[in-house]
Amino acid sequence: MIPTIATDFRAKASFAKADEVALFRNLAQSIATHSCSTFINETHGGKVCNVSFTSVTGNPETCEIADLLIVSCGPNGMLRATFWQAKKQNMSKWLASTKGNEHFDFNGQFNQWDLLSRRPLIAGVGSFHPPTTLLSSFESAAIGSFGVFYQRGSLIEVSHSVAECISCHNPTVKHPKLSINGYLEKYCYSNGEIITRSSLEAFLQALFAHQIGAFLNPAEGAHRWLVTYARSKAAKAFGNNTDLRALDRFLNDRPPMELDINGPSDGVSVLIINEQNVA
Repeated sequence: MIPTIATDFRAKASFAKADEVALFRNLAQSIATHSCSTFINETHGGKVCNVSFTSVTGNPETCEIADLLIVSCGPNGMLRATFWQAKKQNMSKWLASTKGNEHFDFNGQFNQWDLLSRRPLIAGVGSFHPPTTLLSSFESAAIGSFGVFYQRGSLIEVSHSVAECISCHNPTVKHPKLSINGYLEKYCYSNGEIITRSSLEAFLQALFAHQIGAFLNPAEGAHRWLVTYARSKAAKAFGNNTDLRALDRFLNDRPPMELDINGPSDGVSVLIINEQNVA
């Protein structure tokens, strides 16, 4: 399955012509086509700001919470989730100057990095109405992450990292240089979630092994909101043509939340990875 997804994505995606939004859409669509997964595509772009918060510098900020919410369903009934911010890097000094790919530098956006790495209290903007504790309620930093598309030779690759483990070189500029420490690839958090992966196949392997994202707790209201949100989006997009049983089991017949997602796009795409074997 993983080689098929990688081959399909690389065949359909054009690194030279596509931006990060087109690249993550192509990857999510390849995952959904070749696995038991559901992809709900939303509108993205520079004008999509769906959360506001106070940055570490004390300034008010608005930005998108992420390009993609990934929810993965494990064999034990547990769910993981991460808000995944996609980036595209045409040239990495580390990649160009070293034989390995242990470290990776890329151009980011300060407020997105601050949001996903520090996980402050937030307020929704526009048609997105999350709990204020949506990010801060998670014990694991894996709820926020980055996926950077790059090329190694002629192949499109992905460098994935938990946002908290990415270094920001300058807090005073809007688009600072950010750095992934590839040596963290050999470590995991206490609940088994990986920290970094430096290639597309390694990222997919961790994704389908249920190692990406933070565990969700059904007793935590913000986590139940997140699962209900993903479920509501999938039901709206596909009706009964998608498998939502894992999300329903997580909610465990507790009273459902009423979510208004019938208005305009809120800018958050959703990828639901259902339980399956890795091959």
